[in-house]
Amino acid sequence: MNDINLHSLSFSSYFHIGDSYFINAKSRALAVKREFPRFYGKEGNFSEFPIFSMQYPMPVITERVNMSVSNPNPNIFVNHIKVKGVSSSSVLQVGSSQTICAEVRIKHTRQLLGPEIHRAMVIPTASVKSEED
Repeated sequence: MNDINLHSLSFSSYFHIGDSYFINAKSRALAVKREFPRFYGKEGNFSEFPIFSMQYPMPVITERVNMSVSNPNPNIFVNHIKVKGVSSSSVLQVGSSQTICAEVRIKHTRQLLGPEIHRAMVIPTASVKSEED
């Protein structure tokens, strides 16, 4: 292998050179966007959201696959790989793997202020001067 340039690897992701038997990449996240940034310390519990406890659907493969592999040269040659990012339970592998399971579960929440709070807030509006002024 001559050159691999990987800028970012994050959130339960794998970069693997060589063969593997089993890769299990899992990532869980609570993403909260607030109109008014207030942090309470304990920002959430995964058990409060059903998406994190639901059973992962596994496909059932019923058909038989016959395969014959001939590897006269089992080496893998890579000249150059350039990757900006591998994120959220992704796999960058140079080699082979029998099984890869990758799962990402993200609960996005938007916490916006209600219209009554907007009316009560006094937010000055910016005046725009025209070229004539």
